[in-house]
Amino acid sequence: MTNVSNNKTTTVGAVDKIAIVGVACRFPGDVESLSDYWEVLSEGRDVVTEVGEDRFGAEFYQHPKRKEKGRSVTFSAGMLSDVESFDAEFFGISPREAEQLDPQQRLLLELSWEALENGGQVPDNLSGSDCAVYVGIASTDYLNRRVDDPASMDAYTMTGNTASLASNRISYIYNLHGPSVSVDTACSSSLVAIHHACQAIRSGESSMAIAGGVNMLLHPFAFVGFSQASMLSERGRCRTFDEGGDGYVRAEGAAVLFLKPLTQAEADGDPIHGVIVASGINSDGRTNGITVPSANQQGALLRKIYGQAGVDVNDLVYLEAHGTGTSIGDPIETRAIGEVLGQARDADNPLLIGSVKSNLGHMETASGMAGLLKALLTLEKQTIPASLHVETLNPNIQFDEHNLRVVTETTALKPKGNRRQLIGVNSFGFGGANAHVLVEHYEPAAQNLPSPDTNELASQSDRSDQLPPLLLSAQNEAALSALAGRYADFLSEEGSNYYDTAWSALHHRQQLNHGLVLHPTSHKHAIQTLKLYAAGENKLKSVHSGQLMKSDARLALVFSGNGSQWQGMGQVLLEQSTVFRAAVEEVDVLLSAYTDYSLLDEFAASEQDSRLHLTEVAQPMLFAFQVGTVRVLEQMGLRPVAVTGHSVGEVAAAWACGALSLEQAVRVIYERSHAQAKTAGKGRMAAVALGVDAVTAKLVELGLEDKVEIAGINSPGAVTLSAGLDDLEALGGLLSKDDIFFRILDLDYAFHSHHMDPVQDDLFVALEGLQSVEEETDVQFVSTVKGGVVVGNELDANYWWENIRRPVLFNDALNTLIDAEVSLFLEVGPHAILRSYIAECLKAKNKAGEILISGKRKQEKVERLREVVDSSWLMGCQPDLSAYFRSPGRLVSLPTYPWQRERYWYPLTTDGYDLVNRRRVHPLLGYSLKDADASWENRLDTSVVPYLSDHVVDGVVVVPAAAYVEMALAASSQWYKTDSHVIEDCEIRAPIILDDDH
Repeated sequence: MTNVSNNKTTTVGAVDKIAIVGVACRFPGDVESLSDYWEVLSEGRDVVTEVGEDRFGAEFYQHPKRKEKGRSVTFSAGMLSDVESFDAEFFGISPREAEQLDPQQRLLLELSWEALENGGQVPDNLSGSDCAVYVGIASTDYLNRRVDDPASMDAYTMTGNTASLASNRISYIYNLHGPSVSVDTACSSSLVAIHHACQAIRSGESSMAIAGGVNMLLHPFAFVGFSQASMLSERGRCRTFDEGGDGYVRAEGAAVLFLKPLTQAEADGDPIHGVIVASGINSDGRTNGITVPSANQQGALLRKIYGQAGVDVNDLVYLEAHGTGTSIGDPIETRAIGEVLGQARDADNPLLIGSVKSNLGHMETASGMAGLLKALLTLEKQTIPASLHVETLNPNIQFDEHNLRVVTETTALKPKGNRRQLIGVNSFGFGGANAHVLVEHYEPAAQNLPSPDTNELASQSDRSDQLPPLLLSAQNEAALSALAGRYADFLSEEGSNYYDTAWSALHHRQQLNHGLVLHPTSHKHAIQTLKLYAAGENKLKSVHSGQLMKSDARLALVFSGNGSQWQGMGQVLLEQSTVFRAAVEEVDVLLSAYTDYSLLDEFAASEQDSRLHLTEVAQPMLFAFQVGTVRVLEQMGLRPVAVTGHSVGEVAAAWACGALSLEQAVRVIYERSHAQAKTAGKGRMAAVALGVDAVTAKLVELGLEDKVEIAGINSPGAVTLSAGLDDLEALGGLLSKDDIFFRILDLDYAFHSHHMDPVQDDLFVALEGLQSVEEETDVQFVSTVKGGVVVGNELDANYWWENIRRPVLFNDALNTLIDAEVSLFLEVGPHAILRSYIAECLKAKNKAGEILISGKRKQEKVERLREVVDSSWLMGCQPDLSAYFRSPGRLVSLPTYPWQRERYWYPLTTDGYDLVNRRRVHPLLGYSLKDADASWENRLDTSVVPYLSDHVVDGVVVVPAAAYVEMALAASSQWYKTDSHVIEDCEIRAPIILDDDH
């Protein structure tokens, strides 16, 4: 190994290496991704253009003479498109704040999200972490645009335009608690930011970091200033290392990286674009001028970084130079590179160098990111793109002596063999702040196992739901449609894998406000369906869409009781679902130990032959139906956090949470219903739209408190009563006079009343020795007997007697669930009867929640259960999809979020002069004056209007009379808004004489 330092070398270990996990960028030439960037580089495209008049009044501020005061010799630049637009809604930013928000901050927000997406990171998982944010930024152009209009400022102006907020806003949006620093070292800002981010990770201050840089050209003043300083290229191109290099051309752009320790990124299975081996920064100190660089200090930085990293400089396959194309900077930089690195290499192995600024222009504070991403792509593609505009090598650079060679044509990297592949990236600030980053090609130790083939999965079963579901989500419906289109295109690409795509979307994408779940029958079907959805077809059989309630919704299953059954229930599910049929058959077998009838026969009976009026038949059928429904829901991935049941629904609830085995639950449902059957004809039940206190007062008022019992407290405004039929009918007649809802239920029983007392002993004998589970289950059982959480070992014979005898405390059970932050309720039963009670309980607690139902009378189908699962998923209840994803998929680079941008720009007021947009309305008339009617001002210059120099009198250029006539016509046209003019009187008092300057 060649030693490049007098210091002792220390090889950088894996613990010090930083993985580049996520990457996002916006560069000139409409570059919005690494693939776009590679197209520009590999095709050798020059994407530098001109500042358009839609950005600011560039034509007014340009002059062919470099030293012309208040003017720039050039407005050539690498430009971004549509910097005025932003998806403010996505980030929860109001339109008013968005107007004041510097487009640089807007772009950083978008790119930070895209970098996390690119790295397979779920932003919510970073919330509250020590993730650091370091951003290179300096420009205040957006604020400078209205420096003449203070009235346009409001409460958001300073937070929207102060550089420190660029990093802080990212930390705020994602709730990151690590260091949050905006860096301004001029053109080295972004690489200095990267260095600080790496140091924060290495020191343990942060476990990960978001880092990058941004630059936008929104005001002519910096053009004027750099032009006056003779830094800008008059020819409008960065001719790096070329004899004709006459300065640099400005550019705008941004890039953001997501960084993690290499060992952690590998352990987490993250994508890794490359590895930062080492980085460093220093300063030139005092030189011949503050903007004059120092070869010694640039060299010292390289010597320190490569020496401490223990690098063999022959492993350096390329060096991306700062390379602005200035007559002073290029020779100094190449001297430092050559003396420290080039001459230390084997003589027959010159160091290859180049500069991407020849393609894009100089992005100033973000320029280091362009070089760093070029380095990553070079290593990935094993190809060095050519540097442009090198016609004749700069004779002031000793390329041969320094063992350097400029890459002037696309060059393949040499076969790696046993050597490392390293690339260094330089970035220097014009005040002497130097930065260098050393990156290495990454090769994973072992490849992931291949994902299951889509076609193979489809052939395993004839079920249409065999392929895993695909979940897509966006912040609004328009974005969701656009996202569906992007996924359709993505899946249409050669080599795409549906399984990997669905797996990656499930595990590596943030769930947002609007979502869709796709259940395709094949890869091709997925593409077709997504295209239809993107085109506006939202009523598709295999797609379910909806609005997300919250990202971590807690789901409770609510099992309905008597009243939800109907003859014919289960028949469709028994036919359509093998899972449902198997569950019912299992219950039927267990029940056959107690009965002489078949549940399957009872389900299949006609309405004329139905025995649902018998509670000893109805209750086991309802139980079996609920068991089958839960089994189907479980198979589809639904997992609740809690269960509750209304009256007999508690039996299925106890089984569903694991408190009772299926065999125990069948025993309970038989003995419970068998005991209650003995009370037939003893009384009836009724529903009343009154709260418990109100109905109690009413019973006392009517003298019925000893005859009518409260059998259930369903909600703050609804109870169920039990009594003899005559008493209930009398009560109903009295309540109807007050317009109070009252309905006698179609049950020939008076459950939850003293009419149950005669069967107490029978039930205790029948359930003697019932022993439920000892340990707590993962799913809480919320009792409607106790009105709160009950552990499984309490569900003995006495409990089930109280389940029959005591009033149903459904209201209390619901309150317990709501207080436990349950926000999603699924009523499990053949027909929904509890939905209004749940809604009333939520309203009384002033809590938001969603209520789903698994069944509806005469509308039974498996698709409804699928829709229920999808709805719960979209509402934030994460399903268990292990049945679909039997092995992990490969993380693929999914489509990025489709931003729904709208135009947001600072407001103009009548106080402002809008000088940034000063434009001549006419070459001779000039521009109008704000504070004077029908007044224009201009600065006539033969360099700007060369035809004026054609009119010479006695050797002196004089403005011709025709020019005055033309100005008068132009003024008339501007004032009267017409092209038709009549000149009645025109007197020229004195000629205007132009010299060389005006």
